[in-house]
Amino acid sequence: MMIPMYEFRGSKWLTFALAMGMLALASCAHKEPRSEIVERAEQAGAGDVTSASAFAVEDWMRKHKDVAVQLNAMCAPIREKAPANWGDSTEAKVCTAARNAAMSTYKYPSDDKTYHSGQK
Repeated sequence: MMIPMYEFRGSKWLTFALAMGMLALASCAHKEPRSEIVERAEQAGAGDVTSASAFAVEDWMRKHKDVAVQLNAMCAPIREKAPANWGDSTEAKVCTAARNAAMSTYKYPSDDKTYHSGQK
């Protein structure tokens, strides 16, 4: 039994144009706008948070609670006015990690004692 073979009978220029078009579309990458929050996290030692998982960023924030508290304060006004797709951005990933890490340390207002979560 023979398998039919098909030949592409078309212009070489058409083939070239299709190949270049596919390469152009494949090379398009969505770049996020510059974010002061992401830059601050990276400058504080978090590394490249754009390629890190949300879990890894939150783990780093829990180990650096002072940075998490500062970033959480920076994120608060942005979080209130953010569009729906902001949650998918690197900035949102850093802000969520900062909020989760900052929430695990709080002060009780009456005696200024600091309480920590069960993890040490």
